[in-house]
Amino acid sequence: MTNHLKGLLMTIFAVVILSPDSVLIRLVEEASSEIDSWTVLFWRGSLYAVGVSLLVLIKYRSKTIAEFKNIGKGGLLIGLFSGISTGTFVFAIVYTSIANALVIISTGPIMIAIVAWFLLKEKSSLITWASMVIVFIGIYIVMSGSFGGKSLVGDFFALVTAVMMGFTFTLTRKYKEVNMVPVNAIGGLIAALIAFLMANQITVPAEVVGYIIAMGAILSISFSLITIAPRYMPAAEVGMIMPLETVLGSLIAWYVINEVPSVNALVGGTIVIVTLFLHSWYSTRLAKNQLN
Repeated sequence: MTNHLKGLLMTIFAVVILSPDSVLIRLVEEASSEIDSWTVLFWRGSLYAVGVSLLVLIKYRSKTIAEFKNIGKGGLLIGLFSGISTGTFVFAIVYTSIANALVIISTGPIMIAIVAWFLLKEKSSLITWASMVIVFIGIYIVMSGSFGGKSLVGDFFALVTAVMMGFTFTLTRKYKEVNMVPVNAIGGLIAALIAFLMANQITVPAEVVGYIIAMGAILSISFSLITIAPRYMPAAEVGMIMPLETVLGSLIAWYVINEVPSVNALVGGTIVIVTLFLHSWYSTRLAKNQLN
């Protein structure tokens, strides 16, 4: 198996198993009136941290502690941004439709370009800037359906999630010589600690335990693979596959909890996803031509 195929399979598998994540959050929230978003976040972050730590332990065994130490201050900063995005994602799913949240969060690749320009002084091409404009028009269309309503709060949390992902993946690329998989555990731990301080209670009824465990397993495996995949294939190609979660997640929400996407979400989402795919395809072709 070639490295490129390995990276491709990793990314596709990661995106597919991540797709039910948002529906699981909604199912836990709706299962009991006693559960608040902070409680969900506490268990989500805790199991995420435990799951990633176990994966690192299985992979590195006696070198596990060294792998965590190697992330350095840069890794801790990435962990902070990751922890914030873990939290804002939960509130985005709770306060707006799943389709809205996933469309807005799918703009992560564009946010990465903006953050890279801001932090690393990387110059973006005219195509990238044009793509940004089109994507933000798509986001505006998605969010315009929420103006004046409670869903706008969730849309805002989704936008913050996308920005935090921009910082997370840009800094991960900056420290690409370091194994940053342990950072995911740090992010989960930070989210869990914040939620522990804010939650009214951390106990959950038995009927949602399975959903919560599934969430932790999904996050641990998916984001570990997404962190590793760019070692085997261009980051732009990873970006081409990521919007697949938006489509699959929205379809799962439609089928499982009968949440039908709004016209604004469908129109704006189509604009965003098509633009992101074409931009990633163009970036990949450009990178290959430069290598040749």
